[in-house]
Amino acid sequence: MLPIHAPARRCFLTPIPQLMTAADLLSSAADCLLAGDTSDARQLVSEADMPVIGAYTALVTGAVNPLLHWQSTVPTAGAGPERSAQRMPSASAEHAIYARDGWRCRYCGTRVIDRSMRALLHRCLPDVARWGARNADKHTALAALSASLDHILPHSRGGTNDEPNLVTACNACQFGRGQWTLEEVGFFDPREHPPVLDEWDGLTRLSRLAATSNGLQ
Repeated sequence: MLPIHAPARRCFLTPIPQLMTAADLLSSAADCLLAGDTSDARQLVSEADMPVIGAYTALVTGAVNPLLHWQSTVPTAGAGPERSAQRMPSASAEHAIYARDGWRCRYCGTRVIDRSMRALLHRCLPDVARWGARNADKHTALAALSASLDHILPHSRGGTNDEPNLVTACNACQFGRGQWTLEEVGFFDPREHPPVLDEWDGLTRLSRLAATSNGLQ
């Protein structure tokens, strides 16, 4: 028997404080790299790689747990209205949505980072900004905080790539919800809450290193 649903919620689990700490550490690491301080940057990125973050993400994105997800099965892809042929918008449109949303998950509010900057950190500091094929081989914070686009009405359920149907999401909120609708998991519509806009840039300032990143290893 499924649990009686509590009042609507914004996300599956309240973000753990280590996510905020990791975002701060990665931001400081970015500043160190921009200042040419590779040694301190390496230490900061290493400190951000916390096992508890990996455990948090796995809890949300792993096996379906009715107590957490409020569902027992994942919807069949293609159920509902016919879906659009294009799976995602253009790269420029995607980046514009991240900027619109202040580089924060519109569900849980966690700060997220540009995936290309994650890749740049890996190229610059491959020993600590690890990024392997398996989840266990990925830097926990770089994985958890990677920015992704989420369809309010899932693409597989007929959702479009129109800008109003897309919001920024963190790894847990994006892959935890998957093909479920907001109603099915009891989420508030994140568009009811205005985005937080401040100095957080998703580490996009690291793009200034792109031309010289090979020399930072």
